[in-house]
Amino acid sequence: MGFANAGMRNAVRGLKFAMAWGIATAELGREPENIEEYADVLEESRATAFRDQQAFRKAFPTEMSPARMNEVSGMQKRYEELVRTLRNSKRASLQAQPLMYSLGAAPAD
Repeated sequence: MGFANAGMRNAVRGLKFAMAWGIATAELGREPENIEEYADVLEESRATAFRDQQAFRKAFPTEMSPARMNEVSGMQKRYEELVRTLRNSKRASLQAQPLMYSLGAAPAD
């Protein structure tokens, strides 16, 4: 679905955002309150965070945030495990990158 909506580049960027959102959620123990908090947790610039969020919204226009996708695909539990094991959101993000394609293959409700 994401590729059809936004093309390859934006869909991949949107999946990266979904993965990073899951890692930020695991780090905080809850969803980030806003994109600024997300950027702070992941130590990304606000501009990059906004561009990634925009790509996610273009690729997955029916999703309010990546939270539902992360939950129904089972990826949120894996992100939580990575953050807990590695104790570092940057390292967890690097380890989770191959998993983001599993998220993209999750069935839509």
